[in-house]
Amino acid sequence: MTVLASGNYPEKCFSNYGGIPAKTEYCHESALRLVLHTLSTSAARYGRFITPLLSLSIDFYVRLFVKVRTAPVEVKKAMTKTAIYHVCQSCQAFTEEPLGRIVERKKGDTVTPLYKTAPSAPSSDTCVECGGKLHVAGPMWSGPIHDPAFVKKVLEHVNENSSNYGTHARMKGMLTVASEELDTPFYFTPAKVASHFHCECPSLDDTASAILNGGYNISRSHACAGSLKSDAPQAFIHDLMRTWILDHPVRMDKIKDEASKTLLNKPIGTKADFTRHAGLEAISNKIKLVRYQVNPQPNWGPGARPDSKKKNKSSAAAE
Repeated sequence: MTVLASGNYPEKCFSNYGGIPAKTEYCHESALRLVLHTLSTSAARYGRFITPLLSLSIDFYVRLFVKVRTAPVEVKKAMTKTAIYHVCQSCQAFTEEPLGRIVERKKGDTVTPLYKTAPSAPSSDTCVECGGKLHVAGPMWSGPIHDPAFVKKVLEHVNENSSNYGTHARMKGMLTVASEELDTPFYFTPAKVASHFHCECPSLDDTASAILNGGYNISRSHACAGSLKSDAPQAFIHDLMRTWILDHPVRMDKIKDEASKTLLNKPIGTKADFTRHAGLEAISNKIKLVRYQVNPQPNWGPGARPDSKKKNKSSAAAE
């Protein structure tokens, strides 16, 4: 995960997975999409295509379940499910640039798909939201990372055979969140967005209600506790925070970085409504689920690489 989910080793990530990672808070989802891109391109070389069934970022590793089938027609669609992302290093806003698109040509009752290159994203190297520098991430998989029908079947199996699995509570929680997850990339956390504005952080319910009241969809993400996924544009998320600041002011004399000043000085395009939305309560909130696992002990995680020199020294001392 150090290679996949950080920007510290882009050359290693490219040589292993054929893409550049995104050094952002949603790096764990981009890690999943990088691996799916590798599987997709590897399968396409042999006339096969993949269908992601379940893609999970768990603790310090990723686990993916995919179906590989043979169909030359579907292989051609692979480029339309692959994209490069231009990511702002300041506010982490991103722009998706697909590698291809499908144009349908109709002739009578016959519809013939034509595969075309996608139009390029804006050539500017600065973020339209805050003026920060844009970095390139990808290419990576831009299609769905879960198959809801498959996840539902697995969830039913776990519920019916919970006695066979020692971690069934965690499995049930993670599968439930994955089954509700939106197909859109990527997730965000209100705390991270609030940090760009140097303001008090709105609660998860307040943020979700404002997005729902704006006419957009939301879900949780299995990859990060306290995160949300939405089809709302980044401009709306920033307008949401500016509306929040009207009642929770920010001291401008304390703001030092230019990106935050740009975000705060922008006028509100769409005023957010924080009234509690009726559809806020999801099924996963109504029942007790272990949706995000807590570390079993302090400093828990992958251990250090064994040191043969240290081992030899200790053996010599014992002799």
